[in-house]
Amino acid sequence: MIFNYLRMALRQMRRNKLYSAINIFCLAAGITVTLTIVLYELHEYSYDRWHAHSKRIFSMTSGESFGPQIFFSPQLTIVAGPAAKEADASVQAMTRMYPVFLGVDLQNRAKPELRFRETREMYFVDSNFFSFFSFRLLRGNPATALSRPFTVVVTKSQATKYFGSEDPMGKTLLMDGRFPLEVTGVAADVPSNSSIQFGLLSAISTMSGVEKFQDYLHDEVIRNGAFSTWLLLRDARDTAKVERSLARIGQALEGRVKEPVGDGPFKQLHQYRLFPIKGQHLRFTGVHGRYLWPLVLVAGVILLLALVNYMSLATARAAVRAKEVGVRKILGAGRLSLAGQFYTESAVFAVVAFVVGGVLFLWLKGNFYQLMGIRIDPGFLTDPMVLGFFSGLFVLIVLIAGSYPSLVLSHFRPVAVLYGKLSRKLGGERVRKGFIVLQFAISMTLVISSAVIGKQLYFIRHADTGIDRENVVMLPFASTMEHYAAYRHEVEALPAVKRVATSHFELYADGVFMHMVDQPGKSSPAQVDGLIVDSNFISMLGMKWEEAPLAGSRWTGKKNILLNEAAVADLGLDKPAVGRQLRIDKELVTVAGVLKNFNYLSLHAPIKPFAVTVTEDAAKEWSPGIYGCLYVKIGAHVNVPTVMGAIKKIYGRYDLHTPFRFDFLDEAFDNNYKQEDQLAGLMSVFTTITIVIACLGLFALATFAAEQRVKEIGIRKVLGASVASICLLLSGGFLRPVLLAVVISCPLAGWVMHGWLADFAYRIPLSGWIFTMAAIGLMGVALATVLFRSLGAARANPADNLRLP
Repeated sequence: MIFNYLRMALRQMRRNKLYSAINIFCLAAGITVTLTIVLYELHEYSYDRWHAHSKRIFSMTSGESFGPQIFFSPQLTIVAGPAAKEADASVQAMTRMYPVFLGVDLQNRAKPELRFRETREMYFVDSNFFSFFSFRLLRGNPATALSRPFTVVVTKSQATKYFGSEDPMGKTLLMDGRFPLEVTGVAADVPSNSSIQFGLLSAISTMSGVEKFQDYLHDEVIRNGAFSTWLLLRDARDTAKVERSLARIGQALEGRVKEPVGDGPFKQLHQYRLFPIKGQHLRFTGVHGRYLWPLVLVAGVILLLALVNYMSLATARAAVRAKEVGVRKILGAGRLSLAGQFYTESAVFAVVAFVVGGVLFLWLKGNFYQLMGIRIDPGFLTDPMVLGFFSGLFVLIVLIAGSYPSLVLSHFRPVAVLYGKLSRKLGGERVRKGFIVLQFAISMTLVISSAVIGKQLYFIRHADTGIDRENVVMLPFASTMEHYAAYRHEVEALPAVKRVATSHFELYADGVFMHMVDQPGKSSPAQVDGLIVDSNFISMLGMKWEEAPLAGSRWTGKKNILLNEAAVADLGLDKPAVGRQLRIDKELVTVAGVLKNFNYLSLHAPIKPFAVTVTEDAAKEWSPGIYGCLYVKIGAHVNVPTVMGAIKKIYGRYDLHTPFRFDFLDEAFDNNYKQEDQLAGLMSVFTTITIVIACLGLFALATFAAEQRVKEIGIRKVLGASVASICLLLSGGFLRPVLLAVVISCPLAGWVMHGWLADFAYRIPLSGWIFTMAAIGLMGVALATVLFRSLGAARANPADNLRLP
């Protein structure tokens, strides 16, 4: 029987090539989108859950206050881990990781030309690292690989990088030209769904033998530091108990130290929080985590649209297959048997669509990864969780796709069918129109959302931020920079360079100083962000004065400060503010000028109070051992690669340790909106897919309607009906549901976009013309789709139509 059902299903596909192609393509498109998003969602969910003890591994954080705000830092002092294990028996084990953020030089001792600067890839870790976590060690003993100082474990890719095809075991990497590190293990490359990423791991005991790391080993209290500290609890429910134990041991350790701890505006609170490793990724991505559930919703909506399209076309052909159903019922076929046949047909369509969708998914997933800025290991596709979800999705598609058509088609009464008394309503005409409304309501909502997102991004990129970002390059330099003044002078002397300026931080990268300003009549100080810059910074970046410094007065030096308008308002200073004195970080300073507000962070947030200190001596402020950022204004019509090559060459003469890096100021500004760019790209793709699916479904329904009324059309033409009147007759029944969809979707899209725009402090208004243009555009596409098929039917020779059986 099943074989017979399959044969009939394949016969139906061959007989109705147009409907079959539309059904398979639309269903495959929905499946492709769904598979892609499901894979991405599962990958995000699976982060760090593959560790054997993931339910009991926690990141330890320490709280400090800065004015009214409390910050919990995951970077702690070296004593935090051992103290936690000593403080509470619920802590089964601990391990620590020190990132080599200042960088080290590593080279193959046997082949000195294989030399690289490692900053983000290398860590010093405890010897129990590979037993604590579940990272795979391909070569070496997990228990002893890092038990001795001056040993290192490299990942497979790093082994290839330094040793090529040679066996790295027992070979030596020379660190900073002085310290030999013996390779005692080779680890598998870190999975893409790990929040801990590394390339090289050296024993933490190595740090005591290297001068530049020794300062990090002498802390005696638990506070913010440089070590990521992980705890393995015996029972995951003991977190509150361990946090209380940590507070007690933290106070006890601080009591043993004679010198004051935590000088400055940051105050140690002895508050500790444990965060599970399972939530580590989503807690810090902000990527993605913000749009996880909306993406699930979009995937579900597109799949629903594809399934609705399939069911709509299947039931539309009910009248064609009505006599087949009637004859089979007369011959004794039961309703259950007929339902089984139509379910089998749906399964065949679903299998073919799933295969096509799977091929498209494998072909296009790389483009999706690139758009989202993510990496997913190829092996993740064969993960049992992924295969289980994909199998469940296939079963769900078969069940849903076959449900409504099988019920409608198996419901026909044989007597009514064979006498030709089949009502058009039995084919589900009202339901099909409801499907059209649903499809186009979804499409309209996505069209409006895409338009609003695109307009908001355009507004952001062209907004006046109060800073001239054009042709400005930021060149960060580390504490390894020697003779910064000479480096700056050489860069400034390049013909293509117009001006240079210096600051401690890069703009639009969340790097600022934080000041506490005493407020008269208030018990708590106000928080003000700030920068230290040189005298060229303000004029080079085109900042405007609200209150310029008084003529002949000094406005540089640590005793003078420049505020923005937001700071003046927040501190309640009367105008003119110039000349007033404030106590900032316990130091008395004079307000030397007021700058107009400028956006130094993302436009998601309103402009905050800001203070600028202009140094009198840039050479002294950025002496050797001090990090900062050189801002370079280059000419408008210069060869940028040539200029950057010349600057890199100069940089190499003054810093041999830290890699050269640069960012254009306008690109750094745009990087704040990567998530929105990704969303805009996805929305464009999804909107296109939904419109194509909806229009193909509409085209198929219009084709079927024309075929069903072919004799009526012939008679009308014989009686003198024009092509226009026939087109209007055929189109009207389809355009009314589309118009209803527009009416329903406009308030829905407005509500969704109003919530999205609320995340921006500076945003566009939801103008009515966006909704009007989207409605006109969608109605135009729907009209063109229906007219394309209607015109063909209306122009047909009526004589040919009337001869049809």
